[in-house]
Amino acid sequence: MRTVALLAALSSVVLAQSDRTSCSIPLDVESEYRSLPSMSDLSRSWEERYAPRRALAKKYPYDWPLQFALQVPILQHSDMGREWDLAIEHYRALPDRALGELLEARLLSPLHRKKSREVLDRILKVAADSPWAHLAMLEWAADPRNGDRTIAQNEFEAFRNLCPEDRYVFLYIEKVHDPEKLKRQVAAMRRTIESAKQRGLEEEDLQRLRTAWTLEIITYGRDHVEDYRTALRSDLDFLRDHPMWDSGTWAYLLSFGYQQILEDSEAIKSLPDEILAHAPKSRNAYDIRKERWAKENPPPKESPSGQPFTDEHQAHGARYLAFSLALLKDFWGQDFAGFDAAQLLPGDQMPVDMVEQLADFALSNAERYPDQSSSWPPLQIHVAEAYVNRKIRLDRVPALIEKGLEQDENQEKYRRNSDAFKNGEQHEDPTLDAKGRAQEILIQHAMVTGQKERARMLLSDFRRQLDQSRPSDTQGRLASRWRRDAFAYQMLATRAGIEVPLDPALLTAPAEPERQPVAPFEAKDLSGKKWSVADLQGKVTYVSIWRTGCGGICRAGLAGVQQLHERWKDRNDRAVLTISVDQNVATTEEFMKQNEYSFPMIYGEEVAEKFSPGAGWPMAWLIDLQGRRTHRRSPRASDATIPRIEEMADKIAVPQ
Repeated sequence: MRTVALLAALSSVVLAQSDRTSCSIPLDVESEYRSLPSMSDLSRSWEERYAPRRALAKKYPYDWPLQFALQVPILQHSDMGREWDLAIEHYRALPDRALGELLEARLLSPLHRKKSREVLDRILKVAADSPWAHLAMLEWAADPRNGDRTIAQNEFEAFRNLCPEDRYVFLYIEKVHDPEKLKRQVAAMRRTIESAKQRGLEEEDLQRLRTAWTLEIITYGRDHVEDYRTALRSDLDFLRDHPMWDSGTWAYLLSFGYQQILEDSEAIKSLPDEILAHAPKSRNAYDIRKERWAKENPPPKESPSGQPFTDEHQAHGARYLAFSLALLKDFWGQDFAGFDAAQLLPGDQMPVDMVEQLADFALSNAERYPDQSSSWPPLQIHVAEAYVNRKIRLDRVPALIEKGLEQDENQEKYRRNSDAFKNGEQHEDPTLDAKGRAQEILIQHAMVTGQKERARMLLSDFRRQLDQSRPSDTQGRLASRWRRDAFAYQMLATRAGIEVPLDPALLTAPAEPERQPVAPFEAKDLSGKKWSVADLQGKVTYVSIWRTGCGGICRAGLAGVQQLHERWKDRNDRAVLTISVDQNVATTEEFMKQNEYSFPMIYGEEVAEKFSPGAGWPMAWLIDLQGRRTHRRSPRASDATIPRIEEMADKIAVPQ
């Protein structure tokens, strides 16, 4: 009997296995997957939403498509160390080791790129018939920090060939750079969108629709713009007839499509009021009310540099605080209000009872929705600081600090040894900021609670740390951190009546360089001309970093860039260069053709990083005769700012 039972058990395991070549979850398993709580249902906590997914992953350990789908919600939360711990424990226990190693490499690839790539290469050699091995490599190559467009395009095509009906992979369609291949894939994506319309659009369908609008302008081409606008209007009419009041993507698509593409603001003039009426507690409604208040209550003009705020500024601040508190009361309990609640905590005009309410709300919100936001240092440390500054709830401060440091370790656990953020400098312990802030708060806490001996003991520890970490080089981030800590120690020690003999030379920060060399790069513009740092030397160059997908704020500035280019194009001592960070160069090319822009454009986020590491877009800089970027950004080009840009260019044209 025992043998029969064992054979029956083994048979059930075999039947439960899903071949690694499968493109979809088996129908009986899919019904269980579809019954899981939605990850976007924020009436439930993270645990209520994700715990059933952990259970399902353990129930079907051989199912490749299921395991990949269940992993998606945690992929973009590298600060959720505890959840990653549970996931990696599960992956390492999977009986199918290829699947387990693949899932772990996929999870860690944004942070541990080199190691993950090695695993992906190895698994692709033994599981080239698995679409999921190709998907994991596609996701790795699509990461801008890896920037391998050829691999991304090849892996996208490999996955599509193996699983032509899959919709998830269209998230990466912009990695297809061959024009003819892109047209075919865009047409296939459009078919999935039209099919989705028949059953009712979901949030992921809206994301595909947004991508379709970006790419279909390319596939329609310059001679069929009206056909494109007709198709887009059909989509917009469908969205209007099938409202998703709570969806931020739905509201964005309507606003962007009608205003930015069709230039028909009247079509959605009533949309804000409709959202307020149909979804008064939604994130959309929250944002609308904030935007309306800001429009109706513009801030006063900035005070001259070095001058204190005027009574008018203080009155505006008080009005904003009163509005914000009232708004938060209306949205009390909503996950998205937690971040704003925490941001208001440092305000010194806030009544004590409201500080306590905000702190309680922010802390409980962070505990319930760890996937919604994180902060560095963690929220618990911010709250502890607010309590000390306001001299309230002082008995809770030590426990909050302990919890905050624990949270910081959790947030940084998988970043600590990451190769994704190393930039050539000595790699610092990423938890130092939180530890330093916590130490300063505990010293202040000891002072305000009358614990003089404890304050002196903590200050003594602080001073010993400063002496031990004293930098030999006064330049760089480590020296800057040391000076910040030394100034904090000075302030606290003086309050405690302790003499502070620190080296004045170390406390004096070296002057920040006014200009930074542009890192070496090579790229071609649309005319085929090669650009490098050498091409920037001997002239002043206005460089604009932009992206068509960021909407009005980027697009509005390009007319001014064209105008500046027209003024400078025949000069030997001036130049204009732009860098597009669109995901697909064809998107940029078509956009420039439609708008008849002729300024030079090179392409790639990796090139933009050479000019302005981590600065984002839109961004504009002036480059001097030696190929160095000015410390201060340039104004974005427009009729009003071009005279100022030319004045700045004349000043930096003098060799240094």
